[in-house]
Amino acid sequence: MAERLAVVTGATGTLGREVVGLLAARGLAVVAVSRSGAPCDAGEACSIAADVGEDGSIDELRAALPAGDLAIAVHSVGLPPAPHVMEVDPALLGAAVNIKAGGLLRLLRAVDSRIGEGSRVVAVGGHLGFEPTEHAPLAGVANAALANLVRQLEAPLHRRGASVHLVAPAYFDSPRTERMIAAKASATGHSIEQVRAEMAASAPGGHLPSAKDVALSIVALLEAPPGATVVR
Repeated sequence: MAERLAVVTGATGTLGREVVGLLAARGLAVVAVSRSGAPCDAGEACSIAADVGEDGSIDELRAALPAGDLAIAVHSVGLPPAPHVMEVDPALLGAAVNIKAGGLLRLLRAVDSRIGEGSRVVAVGGHLGFEPTEHAPLAGVANAALANLVRQLEAPLHRRGASVHLVAPAYFDSPRTERMIAAKASATGHSIEQVRAEMAASAPGGHLPSAKDVALSIVALLEAPPGATVVR
């Protein structure tokens, strides 16, 4: 019997490692994809070095995938930190969209022959695509583009019995969030503690969720009904 595959990009990141571990615990053969190809040590079946920001990653991934049908593909690559919107290099906006939206399309093309009835495609964006802030221009623009692309993918994937989902969490506890807190504190003149407290107060329950909390919402989509959904 062929294995059920899970493919996770951004697998060595804070969130990616959690997703890999939870999917492996479900008995899926997890393919962990990152630019370095470093092992996650989270139960993955194999690790692949590929940069989904480049077209060459399509053939690299396709050739490296083990046998099996696709249960879920999770696109969870992150973005580099950026300065204030009035200071950001305009070219970085296009690069960010290429990583997020272009990377999702490259991932889909690499796994296209494995997509079938019940396959799930999950794109990890963020609330900044819906609620932008001047302190994170790359995340705002790229995640808005990603949300638009997910909606476009709904119909073609549905026709194949698969579904596509966008997970758009608010801030969660991670090194990336800490860098954003520091940047906002510097720009506003507030203390890091004050900015962190404000972020926590705006989150459900009054505290920042963990990466595992977000990963659990992603893995739960394995049982989601067909159709596009947005999880925020």
